[in-house]
Order: sequence, then C-alpha cells, then structure tokens
Amino acid sequence: MARVRLQRLVDDLGGTLLEVIEGSEALAAEVTGVTIFDPRDELMIWPGELVLGVGLNSEVEIIDLIRKLGAARAAALVIKTPAQIGTAIRESVRAHDVSLLGLNGTASWFQVAVLLQTLLDRWTVIEGRHFGDSPVGDLFAFANAVSALVDAPVTVEDRASRVLAFSGRQDEADRGRVETILGRQMPKGPIQILEERGVFRDLYSSHEPIYVPAIGPGMLPRVAVAVRAGSEVLGALWVVVREPLPEHRLRALADAAELAALHMLRQRNTMDFDRQLSAELLGSVLAGGVGAAEAASRLGLRDGPLCVLAGQPLCAPGAEFESAGQRLADALALHLAAIRAQSAVAIVGRFVYAVISVAARKAREDVLRHMQSITSDFVSRLGTRDRVVIGIGGLAPSLPGLGKARTEAERTVRVLRAGNKAAVACFEDVYLETVLDQLSDVLAGEADHARGPIARLMTYDASNGTDLTVSLRAYLEAFGDVKAAAGAVNVHPNTFRYRLKRIHEVSGIDLNDSRTRLAVLMQLTAASNLSA
Repeated sequence: MARVRLQRLVDDLGGTLLEVIEGSEALAAEVTGVTIFDPRDELMIWPGELVLGVGLNSEVEIIDLIRKLGAARAAALVIKTPAQIGTAIRESVRAHDVSLLGLNGTASWFQVAVLLQTLLDRWTVIEGRHFGDSPVGDLFAFANAVSALVDAPVTVEDRASRVLAFSGRQDEADRGRVETILGRQMPKGPIQILEERGVFRDLYSSHEPIYVPAIGPGMLPRVAVAVRAGSEVLGALWVVVREPLPEHRLRALADAAELAALHMLRQRNTMDFDRQLSAELLGSVLAGGVGAAEAASRLGLRDGPLCVLAGQPLCAPGAEFESAGQRLADALALHLAAIRAQSAVAIVGRFVYAVISVAARKAREDVLRHMQSITSDFVSRLGTRDRVVIGIGGLAPSLPGLGKARTEAERTVRVLRAGNKAAVACFEDVYLETVLDQLSDVLAGEADHARGPIARLMTYDASNGTDLTVSLRAYLEAFGDVKAAAGAVNVHPNTFRYRLKRIHEVSGIDLNDSRTRLAVLMQLTAASNLSA
C-alpha cells in the first residue's frame, strides 16, 4: 500500500491545488489512499485515507463528516473553496485530529481524484534533497531536486507530452501549466503551437537546453531540455521561467537531463511490467479454465457475482488508439478504486476490460443499473479529449460465466461504435441491435451478401434504374402503412402501391407473410450495416 506523508502532498500541490485550511499539526499523518465521499452510499473509511468531500456545502455536514473521519483515523478532508469556514468547523478539525484542506481553482473532483491516486501509486517517502538520495524511478523526488537547482517549477514529460512527474512550486507557473498537470498531459492547443513553431524539432535535435518564448497571453516562457537514453529520446524536462536562465542553472539542467534518463527508464519498465502482468492475469480470468481462479485471487476478485465492462476509444486503430486506450484503462481503474469497487482493469487485445465483484444479495437488475450509473458518471467526467464507449455485459454468477458476460460487453461496444448515440449501454438494452450486428457478421462471411429474392430485387434496380429495394424497406419500417411509406420516399400512395406490385412480380416476396417480412427486413438492415 502506498504511504505518503500528507505534508508532502501539501508541499508539492500547495498553491496549485491544495491549501491547508485548518489542522496543520496533523500533516505528519501518512496518506494510504483516496476515496470520494458520497452521501448516498454507506461511509467506509480506512485509516490514513484522504477523503474528497464532493457536494459538501453546509457547516453541519462538514462537522458531521469530520467527526466520522476522526473516529476512522482518516488523514484529511478536502472541500471546495471558497466555502464558509466558521469557528465550529475549525474547532471540530482540531478536536478530531484531522486536516482540512481546500481545493483551489476550477479543477474537477474527478481530475483531482485521478491525480492524487496516481501520485500515491508512484511516490515514496523521500527525506533526501539531492539526486543521490532519490531512489532511481522516483521521478517526483527527482523533479523537486531539479526545481531546487534551477529555482523554478519543473515537469518531467515523455515524447507525447504526458506528465510523468512534477515538482512543487507550480503555483508560481501559469494557467497552462496547471491545466497540463490536471490533465496529466499538455493540452492540444499549446502542443499544436509548439509544433508549428518548430519547438519540438529544435528540442529533440539539441543536447542543450533551449529557451521557448511565451506562446500566448497570460503564459510564461519555458526552458526545456531533451532526455536521452543513448540515441533514444525519452522526453524532456520543462521549466517555467520569467526570463532566460543564467549559465550555471542551464548547466545544472543539462546535467539533470542525463540523470533523468535513469529515472524515466526505471519507471517505464516498472509500469510496463505491471501493465503486462495485469493484462495476463485478467486475460486468464476472462478466458476461464484452470488458471482463472488463481488469477482472480491475485487480482483481488472473489468468485461470486461478477460484472464485465468493455471499452474502447472512438478513434481509428493506430498509435493514438493505443495511447487513448491506456488513458482509458488508467482513468477507469482509478475511478473504480475511488468508489471502492472491488475490481481489476487491464487492456486485453483491442478492449479495455474491467471485471467488478458485486454483492450477492443485490438484485440482478439493480446491479446492472448501478453499473450503468457509475460508468456513465465516469464517462461524463472524462472531458472532451478522449471520446469513448463502454459496454456492460450481463451479470455472471461466478467465474465460469465470465466468458459469456465478456462477449456481451464486446458486442455492446460494437453497437455503440456503429452509431448508437449513447456512450454507455447495458447489453440487454441494445440486444436487438446486437442481433442485427451478428447477422451482418454472418452475411459478411458469405461470398454474396444479398441472396435469394433480395438479390433479384437489387439486380433489377441496378439494371433498370429503379428504387424498389428502397421502397420495400420503407414499407417494412412503416409497418405496412402505405401512406407513411410513400411519404418516406416522396411518391404518391398510388405510385407506391404500384411499386409493391412490381416488388412481388420481380422478387416473389410475399409481403402478407409475417415471417417473410421479418426475414427481409433483417437482411436489408444487415446489408445496410455492411455497406456502412
């Protein structure tokens, strides 16, 4: 379990995100995790937890929660500022030995939860102040050491401008830096400007720090230096400055870049190993078989009712798809951890999967609706950068039933990607659409997608320039209402009746037979899906 002193969180995020409202004497407490307070759920707090007080407004609510946190030996409560902090609240904080922190700025609770949990996963308690005292791989301690050398706030970023670590003193930077840290990546706008100005080209071709003038109003200049491991560029150190650095600080930054490679490589290797292990274990759980029970145990999943989520980013396959998929997996894992869901998340193949243990005593329908609620809430908090879809499979009674639930979740994702307006759906809610999707797969495996009467009708249309196939589908979708169908294809009802007669003459389709109507509509819909 990660253990980081609360004082370090405040030191490194102070001014940027957090401020101490009351209880500075309790900052020596060790933070063991982050949880989101939800007044609708049963309060479960473990010792050392940092609690995000989402939706807390009244003094009575805050004091009541502080009392409960004190009894549970929680580390601190975070509330949105500005808020009315009266004497009664301050006295309660002191009486129950917790810290009360304020969340600054316009950061969302979800951004803060993800950022804090990420930091807790990566930080260790560091007492040293020099490079030699920072364990290899602790990029946050390293960033603080570099910040002390250059006397300015620092970020460590990879080639994709993702933030791997940052120093304290970020309150001395600009709004762009704060947005970069909250989003854990430089925003697209600044990236585009830097690319157009050739900054990345100059940065990655130079072995010395470069000066980057401010890119817009309210922004400060930067000094950046590439981090290399041999010929491979791993990323860069970015320093927010108000003027060019003096020579001795530039030299210190260049030296730091050489040491940064060791830290970045170690962290990358550790993260790659952890992700690979999680993917292998979750893959075993989803596949079933002999090793499923042991893999589930190692992931902390119990063999009871289980729910499977499958998700994908809405972008074309390629590097961006992989990058967005990893962001989705990381964010979903943190979200589920923050709401205390007993779960495992990993990328297996083309999908991001989450397997979640659920309470056996709850009704199946209630469980699925709850899963849809928390998943929809997660997607709504992601922001606009990555559009994603997530499918929720049926409830598996135990591990052997996960294969079916996984397939249902995947089929739901396919429907959502194909044009369903929702971003989240349960399999049962899109079941009919998945049936048509499966029919499309069956037709795709045949040499001729349209056969029999439909094929004859399509051939006639192609040879004679007619639209009998379109008219047939309009008739079926209008449930046999000639007037409505005629309006859909913009012809007179009498003209449409003549077309129905020609459809029967050309294809032999008997529109008086209900089974024939169903089969024809399914074939036309599936053929349309294949064309799309």
